[in-house]
Amino acid sequence: MAYLKAKDLKPGMQLKSDFINERGRLFLGEGTVLTEHLIKRINELPIPYINIVQDSQTKEAKTEQKTGHEIDTEHFMEIYNDTHQVVKRFSEDIRMGKRLNMEGVRETVGTFITLVFDDYNIIPKLQQIHMTDEYTYYHSINVGILTILIGKWLKLPEKDLRKLGYAGLFHDIGKCRIPLHVLNKPDTLNKKEWAVIKQHPVYGYNILKKNHVISNDVLMGVLMHHEREDGSGYPLGLKSEKVHKYGKIVAVADIFDAMMSDRVYRKKRPPMQVAEYISDRSFDSLDPYISQIFLQGIIRNFVGNLVRLNDGRVGKIVYTCPQDPTKPVVLTEGEFLDFSRERDVFIVEIIG
Repeated sequence: MAYLKAKDLKPGMQLKSDFINERGRLFLGEGTVLTEHLIKRINELPIPYINIVQDSQTKEAKTEQKTGHEIDTEHFMEIYNDTHQVVKRFSEDIRMGKRLNMEGVRETVGTFITLVFDDYNIIPKLQQIHMTDEYTYYHSINVGILTILIGKWLKLPEKDLRKLGYAGLFHDIGKCRIPLHVLNKPDTLNKKEWAVIKQHPVYGYNILKKNHVISNDVLMGVLMHHEREDGSGYPLGLKSEKVHKYGKIVAVADIFDAMMSDRVYRKKRPPMQVAEYISDRSFDSLDPYISQIFLQGIIRNFVGNLVRLNDGRVGKIVYTCPQDPTKPVVLTEGEFLDFSRERDVFIVEIIG
């Protein structure tokens, strides 16, 4: 640990702890890398010493923050589009009554695992891909990737990550049995149509069970991804202790991606609003531990990314508080916005 006078700071140095200004407000977050502009701002404050990470610690801290490397967007899109074709093919086969071909699926899930471990910036890329056309296919890909990511953050073994990838990829496969006029209806579903939609986890379970090579864990993940901790879910109305862990994990990934996507009947919601929704639901319908691990992971993943605010400004997320990960600090036009205090400004989208 090294405390330096403000006048001795240099660009590239990294804060060891949060920097609180003289009014008791967060000015810079732990891990912030100093620039000439930031050092100038610090020297304007009556703060004599700053806690800086030593050189050897700086390398360590950066390694802990971002592991792996970032796959360039063009290469990522090539992989994603190839995966889209696999998902579309097996979905259309199921819709026509054909047997599920697992060969392409196994390769796809292996690709998901590679992406999750190789690309530390994968979530902002997923957030930028969302398309209204063929939503079910893109949604299945995203949920497959997100479930593996959650499993990684939960420190689950690779065999679980692979099964989670299958559960996420297949979670909506039962929708292949739903009439398209119901599935793609742009208006509010009536009671009868909603009852049909609520059967898709059962349809998916039955489709996969006939395959005879899908593990029971995957089947349970597909069947239970709409069950809820308080028993308010479907199709079985199960409560916490009876809901399979895979179902709980897929549920969080499913909600996050669905709310972050444009649909024929509604627009996507801002990312932090989605995070707040999941945080709120973790007190009743979603598993609290899985939800909090997920929220801490995704918000940590957003640090360093550019964001667009509702007032048109572009900024960068520079810090997230572990106790309240849905309220980050954003640097924009030389101003630090602490979203635990902001009321009129919010993040509209992550732009990379």
